[in-house]
Amino acid sequence: MMVEDDILEECLDREVLVHYAPTMIGAGTSTCEEGKLQLYSHSGVLLEQEDGLTAYIPYSSIRMIQIKPKPSFWQRLTGS
Repeated sequence: MMVEDDILEECLDREVLVHYAPTMIGAGTSTCEEGKLQLYSHSGVLLEQEDGLTAYIPYSSIRMIQIKPKPSFWQRLTGS
């Protein structure tokens, strides 16, 4: 198992921001995709978007994946 696999395994069900590679961005298209990391494989990732749809993004289209931090105990307790 590669280091990247360990990192992604720890991030399942966490909110991530996937930035597309510059070659994948066209006029009027989004530069990133936000959602909950549901699954990953050797070819790409699956994100659950806010509207409940699932998006598959191949690694060849990804420039960077930003992983949002887990909420602190206080944030979880107060819901803020």
